[in-house]
Amino acid sequence: MEALIARLRLMVIAVNTVALAFFLDTRGYHLDFAWALVVFGWAYAVPVVVLQPYKRSRVFQTSIVTAVADSASIAAFVAATGADRSPFYLLYFLSVAAIAMRFDLRQALIGCLIYGFSYAFVFAWSAGAGSDALGELALRVVYLFFIALGVGHLAREEENRSREVEMIERLNAENAKLASKTERAARLDRLTGLLNRAYFEKEAQRELRKMRSGNGYVSVLFCDMDNLKRINDELGHDAGDRVLKQVGVLIKRCLRASEFVGRYGGDEFVVMLPNLTRETAFERAEQLIESLRQINDTLPEDLRVGLSVGLATYPFDAREYGMLVRLADQAMYLAKRAGGDRVRSSNDLRLFWEEIPYSA
Repeated sequence: MEALIARLRLMVIAVNTVALAFFLDTRGYHLDFAWALVVFGWAYAVPVVVLQPYKRSRVFQTSIVTAVADSASIAAFVAATGADRSPFYLLYFLSVAAIAMRFDLRQALIGCLIYGFSYAFVFAWSAGAGSDALGELALRVVYLFFIALGVGHLAREEENRSREVEMIERLNAENAKLASKTERAARLDRLTGLLNRAYFEKEAQRELRKMRSGNGYVSVLFCDMDNLKRINDELGHDAGDRVLKQVGVLIKRCLRASEFVGRYGGDEFVVMLPNLTRETAFERAEQLIESLRQINDTLPEDLRVGLSVGLATYPFDAREYGMLVRLADQAMYLAKRAGGDRVRSSNDLRLFWEEIPYSA
């Protein structure tokens, strides 16, 4: 608001300068004094607009002190330019409006009283005490109060509306933040920060629908931690939780932007690899296993962890998400049977079931 008032003051001084120089009959004016006030006004207004000192010092902010100073300078300028006949008495109305815009009604009325007394002094000193002069003076002073009340009331309504809008925007921002947190909580696993099982399944179904329309490939990795139960039993569940967090971080680092991972439950994770055939997905699973071995650098020698991974690929092994996960889960158990920390695919699972009758 101080910036607006400062710019308005500069514009008013510019208008007054042009009017005084070109458009007014200045006979009877104290021109030397009037021009001295105009020059002083420029010397004050231009630095205030350009340098904006009101942002650092309250001396330059609109206040009752500045209202008194403005009233004195306006009274002097009006007196120098014809007093009761001065066309510049409208400066009082502008200054009262500026005060009413900036402060509450009580301060606006105080400012109005200051302006009214200063103008009455100049007017009475020049015009005398005739009934016409007193009536004109009373009318102008009453208009000062009307402007103070009207502008002040409108300014307060606008300020209240601005506060209401600000409050609504703040509430909307808080609601959006809360909704974002709620949405995040609904789709992420609290411990690992990975997608939870429900949201992962939703994303996986959408990915499969996309691949059906485009004749693409999707590989699913079902991952299960090796020896995590021993860590929970011997080092505590806090240590086990830290390992799970590390596993989540390391798996995400190995994935591309189009790939995603979710926590299936406990120490189980499912990875979706769009546009990867079985052979490439097998290599990616081995990379995951290798990257997770660095966790063992922080664990005791007898509590080493690993990752058993099962692999199934759409559309060769199954066309539905549930069946793909089931086949990958069964292939993961083959990896467990082989000692863990390795990959087994649905092809290995098929060979396993074919060999069972012969082994029996």
